[in-house]
Amino acid sequence: MRLEELVEANYDKLNENDFYIWRYIVYHKNECKEMSIQQLAEKCNVSHTTILRFVHKLGLDGYSEMKVYLKWESKNKTYVKEKDIKTSCNCIEKTMDEIRCMDLTNIFELLDDAQNIYVYGTGEVQKNVAKELKRLMLFCNKLVYNLEGSAESKIILDSLTRNDVVIILSLSGENVSAIRFVEKLKEKGVKIITITRDCNNELSNLSDYHIKFYSHEINCAEGISKYWTTTQFFLISELIMLKYLMYQSSK
Repeated sequence: MRLEELVEANYDKLNENDFYIWRYIVYHKNECKEMSIQQLAEKCNVSHTTILRFVHKLGLDGYSEMKVYLKWESKNKTYVKEKDIKTSCNCIEKTMDEIRCMDLTNIFELLDDAQNIYVYGTGEVQKNVAKELKRLMLFCNKLVYNLEGSAESKIILDSLTRNDVVIILSLSGENVSAIRFVEKLKEKGVKIITITRDCNNELSNLSDYHIKFYSHEINCAEGISKYWTTTQFFLISELIMLKYLMYQSSK
């Protein structure tokens, strides 16, 4: 498993300091694999104990194990082929064609009637999409509240009612924290819209409305690195906004 996958799997445990450390590592991987923990701490303007806490949150035993991951990744050559690029483009095109032709009237009626609309992303990319969806919905005169992580979703849970709508963004549709959150939402009668890739998954099965997209798994490097295209999240968000505007103008 790559460090990126460890960060994704433990995303809800991380704080702003952790994300700052991670961004530095991402952009300086070659340097970091040779740095001591004190040197990395100095570069990130944090203490070495903060670095250590970050490493432990990823499920690693210590800083030296993280360096092993960095060195391991640097030695593995990539395996991306021309067919991967072609398949990824086909997945994006297929997703866009289906969303363009999809009747979203029921979803738009739900948004029109909602007292509050919330969006919850389960990973780093999804959280960025949630922020973008919040921005895009302003063009439709809709205020969307962005739930930043599982901790915030737990806090807001008691105040949610059957008049609210929650949009869940998940790649696999199997995020444990999101599933538990949605199960509690169902008990309260909150309406749920999920956006996940095209597979039979728990979140899509629990939702009132599901928007799927096609994504292609790519083996980036020998034995360690698998990647799913996620551009579709952003494109779907833009198409939802545009189709919602068209729906509003036709009323």
